Amino acid sequence: MRKGYVDTDFGQIHYYADGEAGPRLFLFHEGGLSAQFEKTLPYLARHCRAVAFDTPGNGMSDAPSAPLTMAEYAARFVAAIDFFGDEPCVLAGAHTGASFVLDLAANSLSARTTHVVLTGIALLTDEEIAAFRSVIGKLPAIQRDGSHLLKRWQGNVQRFARAGNTDLDMLHWAMVQGLLAHDRALSSFDAVFAQDVTGELKKLACPVYFLVGEHDSLVESDKKAAALVPGSKLCVLSGIGGRLPNGEPELYAKEVLGFIGALS
Repeated sequence: MRKGYVDTDFGQIHYYADGEAGPRLFLFHEGGLSAQFEKTLPYLARHCRAVAFDTPGNGMSDAPSAPLTMAEYAARFVAAIDFFGDEPCVLAGAHTGASFVLDLAANSLSARTTHVVLTGIALLTDEEIAAFRSVIGKLPAIQRDGSHLLKRWQGNVQRFARAGNTDLDMLHWAMVQGLLAHDRALSSFDAVFAQDVTGELKKLACPVYFLVGEHDSLVESDKKAAALVPGSKLCVLSGIGGRLPNGEPELYAKEVLGFIGALS
């Protein structure tokens, strides 16, 4: 695996890359979880050329000076993708990353996208969005005694438990990634919640795979979304929680590679 930066007119975008042959695959992470595909890349690299980006403001990518719209995120990602050439590509994303993939595949990269893999698309009612906002909330104010860190840790424990994730290593990893992004991880949710998900889903013109864990917080959303995309494939992984690419990296890679026909 190698890491690097793409220089764009919008600043630097950090990436992880692995694989020397096979289809080109671009991966987009959940908000605040910038290294989400790091464990998955070695498995994907056996059969494809995979690149995982840090969302602007997350991980080691430059932060924008103000919150971005979905179109502005897309422009930054297209600039980063073009660094790797203009060939056909597969797009895969989880939660916030799935929203980015949906916009790219339905609009600016529609002619180049061969397959789409979505995990946790935000096809939500106004009431569901309000409920998610109440859970996401605001970050606790920074305290000199560090008590805000404990509050953040306890909040992660509760949220992850609801998604079937109780592994301490994963909790610690998520805490570190979240601290890197700080409040910038929250700013992307405005772009996600403003997206016309139904309209974008209906524009998709390539094979689509909804791949999600049974206990993922957006599993029901994926089920509804799959019903809107004729010919799409839906796989709800029994007994599996959220953060699928990080929690089950080999399984995630196997499903993605099988869907795009890279295992044959």
